Amino acid sequence: MRRWLFLALLFCLPGCGKQVPVAPPSTSGILERDRELYEQAMKALRKNRFTVARLQLQNLLETYEDSEFSAQAKYAVADSFYFEAGHSNLLSAEAEFRKFITFFPTHELADDAQLKVAMTHIKQVQKPDRDDTEARLAEFELNVMINEYPDSNLLEEAKEKLRAIQEILAESLLGPAKQYYLRRAYPAVVDRCQEILKKYPDFSGTDRVLYLLGETMRKVNPEQSSPYYAQIVRDYPLSPLVDDSKKNLLALQASVPEPSPLALDRAKQIPVEGKGVFGVLSMGLFKGGGPEISKDTKAASAKDPRSELSIDEGQ
Repeated sequence: MRRWLFLALLFCLPGCGKQVPVAPPSTSGILERDRELYEQAMKALRKNRFTVARLQLQNLLETYEDSEFSAQAKYAVADSFYFEAGHSNLLSAEAEFRKFITFFPTHELADDAQLKVAMTHIKQVQKPDRDDTEARLAEFELNVMINEYPDSNLLEEAKEKLRAIQEILAESLLGPAKQYYLRRAYPAVVDRCQEILKKYPDFSGTDRVLYLLGETMRKVNPEQSSPYYAQIVRDYPLSPLVDDSKKNLLALQASVPEPSPLALDRAKQIPVEGKGVFGVLSMGLFKGGGPEISKDTKAASAKDPRSELSIDEGQ
């Protein structure tokens, strides 16, 4: 019996020992893993799950260095900090947008990233009577944007924001100039006002600057005050300070110029409340919280599901 059992096993073993062919594991899941990570990160980002989004994006960048989603992921990392907001996050966003520009200097979103760098400062700009550090940084970064990307479709937005920032910076100089006038520190008044005229020739409050200069020079050297009043009458005919400027010119026995036709055709000047130097000095210079500057931007957003950077959740 044992012999027959042995023979039966002997004949069965070759068949029992055959290797059943097994299909090789599919690599499609591995190849598409970077896309999957990117999709998941975008979903998390759109739901304001910033930390989760960053972890998935960093995983993608570290694991798939040659992924077609590398640029988008790098931009999205910066955006995750940008949308989370807060001073420390905006600092991180600025650093990440700079890295994006460094790694992808010719990418079609390099100009968007530069505008976003400026936006990290614009979001923190304070009123003109407060610290102007962020406004100055925003001014610098907007100038970089304008000079480095002259063909960008975001150029007009950058210029518009630059004008708004410079309004704030000019106001931040005019405020102290008024205080110096009240303290009779006239050289300091002249320095601040001349700085405004030199740096910000398009300042909407130039008539106020000129009037303050005229009043200051009347205290120091009356003969040198008439050009400032004359410029108000000639170049800012819609200013509420025109009447007082004319009176001062007549008191100084100086000629009163006619308004410039070009000046009359210009857009109306920003209204100035009050007349005379004390009206200028006591007016609500920061009325409404100071000049408004939009915190929105047309720069691409990885968080926006309509953005080219984003992959629809249904895909």
